Order: sequence, then C-alpha cells, then structure tokens
Amino acid sequence: MKKSNVAGLIVIALFVIGIAVALMQYKREQTYSDEQKNVLASEKVVLSADENLFGMTTTDAPENYDITKDYYENYDNAGLEKYVIPIAFMDEESYIFGIRETKYCQYVYIDDSQDIVVEMTKEQREKWISKLKEKIDDILQQQKESKVYNFNFEKDYKTLQIDVTKEVLDQEKMTSFMSYLTALLYHSEIYQVLNGNTDWAVQVITEDWDTGKELINIEYPDEGFRLSDENWENI
Repeated sequence: MKKSNVAGLIVIALFVIGIAVALMQYKREQTYSDEQKNVLASEKVVLSADENLFGMTTTDAPENYDITKDYYENYDNAGLEKYVIPIAFMDEESYIFGIRETKYCQYVYIDDSQDIVVEMTKEQREKWISKLKEKIDDILQQQKESKVYNFNFEKDYKTLQIDVTKEVLDQEKMTSFMSYLTALLYHSEIYQVLNGNTDWAVQVITEDWDTGKELINIEYPDEGFRLSDENWENI
C-alpha cells in the first residue's frame, strides 16, 4: 500500500482482510503502512487508559514480553467464558500487554493457532461491554463539533454512518479522522464478539456532507476502506 502525495491523490486503505494490505496483521499476515503507523503513534504517548481512544494503554510491551498462556503462573480457566479477538488493530505484544493492564479480563494470550484469546467471568464481560459503549459515546462526542467529518453508529454498532467534506483529505485532518475511525471499528468489533457474534462486521457508509451523495458503502472487514479525490470525482 502506498502513501499518496498530499498535494495530489491521497489514498487511505484500511484493514483489507485476507486479500489486500491492511492496517493490522490478521493471522500474522498483514502489515502497517507508514501513515497508519503515524495515526496509531499519535495516540500512544500521553494518554491514560481512560483518555485513550482505545480505552487501554497502547505503549510498546516490555522487551521479550511473554504473550502466551505461560505468562500466568497459576492459570485456571474453570468457569470462564472464552472469546477470540479477530483483529487487534495494533501489534500483538502491545495489544496483549495493554489488555492485561486494564484488567478487563482474567486472561489474554496468543494460543497455538496464533489467535488472540480472552477469558473472563460474566461480570468482567458485562463490565467490558459497558466500557465499550462509554468509549464509543466519548468518541462520538469528541468529534461532534467537527465541520469536516461526523460519525454516527446505528443500533448494535453494526452500521457506521460517516459524513465528510473534501477537507478531510488534508493530511492533518485525515490523521485525526483515521484515529477516530480506527477506534470506532475496534470497539464495534469487540462489542460484537463479546455479544457472541463471531462473524462480526460493520457496514461503513460514507457520504458527502454537503450533497448527501454516497462516496463509500462497504462491509468491513471483508472490504477495505479507501477515501481519495477519486471518490468525489465519481459521484
């Protein structure tokens, strides 16, 4: 995936699962683009778990950090619920380290199939789901005053409606836009997974704010998200 010249075509490609280059490794096959790394880096250094868009620490894990089940000396998952996190939206070590720091679940680790597994009590799951709703509401409130883009989730967080102006193609605005979009997709994923939807998906509908004309309509993560001058040229 190439990073476009800001003065020319700006193309942002997000998370194309299995068939294209993505933001995050899915099954350890995909890689970051330089611009996507910068988007995540902008959220990494100064925010606490409560302030961060992801609701967790996103600093790098310590060197040689154990992300397997062996990390736990007295592992006992009797009576716990088990879920697989399909996409971590960051490198596995940082993600597992961050989740362990939040205490959202009893255990989180990478298993022999290279899946990220979380195990928790019913109470922990309910608390995590409540936290996800709070973070989504916080994000929607944070960008509410923007005149460049606006996000709205429909019921159950399965449809994300986005209104944008062409100003979003400005590099600084795009970085902010991508930060919000990435976090909203992540929270929707976890919300759906923890509610038993293993085949989670988000319909992402993007329209021009001024005309209401549709720019993008995709089913994420099966389809990638691309936004450029070309979207406006084709409406």
